Amino acid sequence: MNILSLRYFLKIAERGSITQAAAELHITQPALSRHVSQLEHELGVKLLMRHGRGVRLTESGHLLVARATTILADIDMLSSELLACQTEPRGSLSVGLPYSWTENITAPVVKQFNEQYPDVRLTVIAESSETLEGMLKSQYLDFAVLSTIENDPEIDSRPAVHDPMYLFGPHGSGLTELDTITLADLAEWPTIRQHNATAAAKRTDQLLARVGRSQNVLIKTSSSMLLELADLVHGFVTMPGCAMGSRRYDMEAVPIADHSVTWTVARLRTHPPTAAMKAFAGVLSHVVHARAADGNWPGVVLVESAFQLGLPDRAAGHGLVEMGAGVHDERLSRDDRGVG
Repeated sequence: MNILSLRYFLKIAERGSITQAAAELHITQPALSRHVSQLEHELGVKLLMRHGRGVRLTESGHLLVARATTILADIDMLSSELLACQTEPRGSLSVGLPYSWTENITAPVVKQFNEQYPDVRLTVIAESSETLEGMLKSQYLDFAVLSTIENDPEIDSRPAVHDPMYLFGPHGSGLTELDTITLADLAEWPTIRQHNATAAAKRTDQLLARVGRSQNVLIKTSSSMLLELADLVHGFVTMPGCAMGSRRYDMEAVPIADHSVTWTVARLRTHPPTAAMKAFAGVLSHVVHARAADGNWPGVVLVESAFQLGLPDRAAGHGLVEMGAGVHDERLSRDDRGVG
């Protein structure tokens, strides 16, 4: 019996829909249906009954859910305990990092990690916090950097980086002439934003609503197209300060007063940190501190010990280190902005 098929079946049972489960698992609906059919063939019983609104479990399906939940929990715990016993980083490691970190943080981290730990098979996903959180809970990621999580019992998370929000615009837009803008000012700029409601977008909308304003949305698009479209169509984008390290676009940026995002280091509580996870977190911490110190991440505030995955909750997340304070206007140029 395939362990992956059991995990897929539990997700279908949880959602009551093959379509919803496939979307969360990031596979196609026909592929997920084939896993169910294979299970039913191997077990010789019908597990699901389809109806207009989705699927429901048969009696055999309910029994499989109960047994599979226990079996998979035991397998996961055994795997985690064995991996935690390793002293040298090896095996596979899957990590999720924010899309806005791609150039400034993720690229140099991956380069350094591969050079230092060639025995680890690394997978790195750059996505929105919401997508990464779902992948973490589905056990497709070993740990991730997410925006603030509200007391989730499944996830051990600790604040690591307080990142100021900026308004980015094309060269010549006049942002460099400003020291800062307010949230009320933000409503005056034609913005390009992600098509899905991310945590950062929701937070921005909530803050604007408090002052009786809303964003002037010009275009909605995917996260990978935000800065490119802003550069091409002369629109404006709200993004965390980490994106200041981009060298692909000739952009200007100005900080938005009283608006920031807190990035947290997160892992499942049922998965003890492995040697590979600790090693990656160490490299990540080194690069984050270096970027803050060299001015490529203005205004950032780092939380000491947050990247030390082996520490208990009460020992981590104490001590703030403010980097780049007082740096407000920054020009992003292909010539003078790098990630190296």
